[in-house]
Amino acid sequence: MTTEKLASNEMNIAIALNSKYMRYAYVMLTSLFIQHPDITIHVYAMHMDLSESDRKALASLAQEYNNELHFLTINRADFSDALPTTESWPLEAYFRLQLTDLLPRHIDRILYLDVDMIILSSLSQLYHEDFEEKLFCVCKDMGVNGKLNDIRNQLFEPLYNKGFIYFNSGIMLWNIASLRKQYNFRSYMELAASLNYQILAPDQDLLNYMHWNQVKYVDEYKYNLFARLAYNHGITQEDILTETHVIHYTGFKPWSGEYVHYDTEQLWWDYAKLTPFYHEFLEEFLASSLTSTEVQDTMEKLIEDKRNLKAELDKTVALCQKLYAMINTGT
Repeated sequence: MTTEKLASNEMNIAIALNSKYMRYAYVMLTSLFIQHPDITIHVYAMHMDLSESDRKALASLAQEYNNELHFLTINRADFSDALPTTESWPLEAYFRLQLTDLLPRHIDRILYLDVDMIILSSLSQLYHEDFEEKLFCVCKDMGVNGKLNDIRNQLFEPLYNKGFIYFNSGIMLWNIASLRKQYNFRSYMELAASLNYQILAPDQDLLNYMHWNQVKYVDEYKYNLFARLAYNHGITQEDILTETHVIHYTGFKPWSGEYVHYDTEQLWWDYAKLTPFYHEFLEEFLASSLTSTEVQDTMEKLIEDKRNLKAELDKTVALCQKLYAMINTGT
């Protein structure tokens, strides 16, 4: 097989997951495989707790589409207990930082994908993007408008005047060949310790701080469209299907019934329907929807906000009327 054929007909993909997220990874991978019928995809799945049945299900999915799935088992002891984690940012978020250490030596580039995404069109153009001597191709984080106004402000403040733009780690094309010459997992762990672990979006903050001037930006609306923000900005499903390659369900998950939902979530459900877990998803969604008070709480909050706004408006109207009266009476 020639180098040209390898470059055009194969793609390396990395994901990180746990047993809880196996089914959601299955949905994302289904969308990925469907969008690349003529490309052999090698998926490198980093995990710590997948069961034999989990691994079998994912491997069977890859085989169904004539692709390959390689499991990379992560050692929990490699990670300090001081590393911050949350329900939204579990330990698995750090797994991608081991890519240069874990991947086979023949791999020179790999595309990392979060599993809460849906692939709507081919990623071949992104995968073969020219790094232009950079270490990553990334997308601007759509959830960050300007500066980060939290505990990280002091961390990143010196970089803004140098052209720093915060990027999202959910989709990143890694220049593995170049990265191996300079960085490894220890590099990131030493950085975390030097920052006294004052990071909120763990791996993402570390990658931004370490590589802020070593990245090439690609179109976030095309390759990392945040679903909720797309809805809030009036981007329609038709627009998304026409122009977007990757939609990212950050924060609010379409499979969770505990949130107020929106129509761009239908894109996730369309692919979930193609998996053996579809009815499980529906049953869990219904059960959580029936017990959740999220919609009621949201409506009550909106009503309270409306009441407060009306009170402020009434005060403003009264003040205007008073001023008008004073002008008319000359007092």
